Amino acid sequence: MSMNRRSFLGASLAGLSAGSAAAVHRDSNQYFELRFFQLRNSKADQQRRLVRLLEDHHLPMTKRNRFGPVGYMQVFLGAGMPKILILTAYRSWAEVAGKQAAMMADESWRKAFDAAGADDDPYFDRVETWLLRAFDAAPRLEEPAIEPGKAPRLFDLRTYEAETFGDVGRKVDMFNREEIRIFRRSGIHPVFFGHSLYGPRQPNLTYMVWYDDMRAREAAWKRFLDDPDWKRIRNKPGWTNAEAVSNISNTFLRPLPFSPIR
Repeated sequence: MSMNRRSFLGASLAGLSAGSAAAVHRDSNQYFELRFFQLRNSKADQQRRLVRLLEDHHLPMTKRNRFGPVGYMQVFLGAGMPKILILTAYRSWAEVAGKQAAMMADESWRKAFDAAGADDDPYFDRVETWLLRAFDAAPRLEEPAIEPGKAPRLFDLRTYEAETFGDVGRKVDMFNREEIRIFRRSGIHPVFFGHSLYGPRQPNLTYMVWYDDMRAREAAWKRFLDDPDWKRIRNKPGWTNAEAVSNISNTFLRPLPFSPIR
């Protein structure tokens, strides 16, 4: 697992023009990095070794370098299992690059990183990285309150793909003006809403919400679908799924025991 062959946690921001970099640098909305580690069930116990590396070395590095909020989650229902997600929020565009540089300069992390890379059995098969910009109506990641003794929450990651970037823009407008507000009062609790800047299946938007459990999720979506404001806006020209959304995918996750977001 050499650095040349695998990009582990160092961000690559190449390809952004100077003009667009300046534009995103000025805005106040957070940026969200999603790193998916594609694993496989193996005799070498790949998943256990990766989780231990993250708990023992990556999490302490984020604390030393004041990352955050950060979440470590395991996919329990979704495509391509087994899979681990690291979710990281950044306050600004400049912080995205700055924190990545700090991570790769962290001596303790680099030592653990290099040791993992020298192992004959890889800790993961592939990494997929998404970078999102927060919506105006939800400009920051919202961490669920930690309640001692409560079971780990259910996190629902949803991606809405569209045929054009204009279609995504109209769906983002719908969320900003109306839909996020309806989510909140229905019991669909936001973690983040993000417009995809880098990553697969573009153009798209992706958001994460949480519930206490699947039963709470079902009840919340029933309240949402019955909400009179949702019934009012769902057929508004330009906002309908037929016009603005070509595909919707769901991934359900549980936080790992050491995850600060839980």
